[in-house]
Order: sequence, then C-alpha cells, then structure tokens
Amino acid sequence: MISISLCLCALLAWFAWQRPAAAPVQGSVRIHLPDEVWQAEAARHAQWRVVTRRLVSRASANTLHYRLSQLQLSPIAILRTEEVVLHAFDDARLYASRGEAVAAAVMWRQAGIEVNIIRVNQSLYMVGLGRLYQDRYAELLQQRLDREGRPYRYERRIVPIPTWRFTFAATDMVAARVLWKKLEASGVMMPVMMPEVRFQLLYGSSLATPDEFGRSVQRPQPAASPLSPSAG
Repeated sequence: MISISLCLCALLAWFAWQRPAAAPVQGSVRIHLPDEVWQAEAARHAQWRVVTRRLVSRASANTLHYRLSQLQLSPIAILRTEEVVLHAFDDARLYASRGEAVAAAVMWRQAGIEVNIIRVNQSLYMVGLGRLYQDRYAELLQQRLDREGRPYRYERRIVPIPTWRFTFAATDMVAARVLWKKLEASGVMMPVMMPEVRFQLLYGSSLATPDEFGRSVQRPQPAASPLSPSAG
C-alpha cells in the first residue's frame, strides 16, 4: 500500500509539473470581396448626416426651423410618431360638477399654476395641472406643487405622439463636422452626426416633403411658459 501511494503521488506530481499543451492556432479566415463591393461600401460610409434633437410640439419645430433658416441652412424635417414619457399632474380630487372644478382651478391659478379642466364623464370633472414631456420641467413643476402643500396626483405614462427633427443634405465627414460645430455653437442643443447608412435605417422613411412641413415658416410667436400643461 505504501508503494502504491508513493507511485500515485509521483504520478500526480509529474502531471502537475507538465505544462498544458497549447491550443492549436486557428488560421485567419479571408474572404475576397470584388472591388466594386469595396467601392460601394466606401462610398456609403463617406456620406454623413447631421440631425438635430427631437421636438415634441409643432410650435417648437417651427421655432427651430426658423432659427436654422436664419443661419442660411436648408433644414429637412423628419416627421415620426414615437413613444415618449409623459409626466401627468392632476388635482387629487374629482369634482361632481364643472362649477366645482372651475372653483378649484381658480385656487390653483392663484398659486401660479396653469391648469385646464378635463371632463371625465357626464358627472365627473378633474383639474389638470400639467402634461410635460421633459424630465427637468416635470421636476420643477413637482417642486412648485410640493411647496403649495395641496394634494395632487402624478402619473408617468408612455404615449405615442408626433415628433419632429431636422436634418440636412448628406455630405462628407469634414463638411458634416463643420455643420455640427456651427449648430452646437448656435445653441441648437445636442445635434448628432451619423453615417448616411445608419441615418437611412433610422429616419429614411420619415423624411418630410416641403408640403408636409410647410414651404414657408412665419416668424414664431413668443413661446409659452415651459411649465404650461402642454410644454414638452
């Protein structure tokens, strides 16, 4: 038994000392593509687009279109229906008549909150305190409502709504970079650059014709308060 144990120990020590064999090296796989395919790929990636941020109201889209036109640019509208987060604030109470809802709305307006009266059904009304699509505006409104100390309801919803973006004619990367810097410096927040291939996948089917957006955009009216019920 002692001899067998010694042999087993020696065998285990020998296995531990031996280095594991290296895995066989896989040969590199080479696929030959015709020259015309390489040229087509290079041409596709040589074209770039600049796209502005998403807007969730037509008034904001008109304003941005006007600003871009003032920069001597030719914006192309992108019209889509997208699912966005809606922050809904309402008076906590439901009112049995429109008169009661109007009285409650007056109290909210006296506190500086812009409201609208919503008819739930034949005998119920509610007071809407805001419908906002941007988180920062929703946080500001929530802080104002908290300071008032009156009960309110908050609901976060995902809703499909029309959205607007603007792009420009496809160009090479250098020119696209210059345009991106111009938009960034002008205060048009968060413009992005992307290859034309990716742009066509994301937005190619949503490009608007001039008739869809309007051939001419009038000087925009002063914007409403960002905390208005419909602000985005």
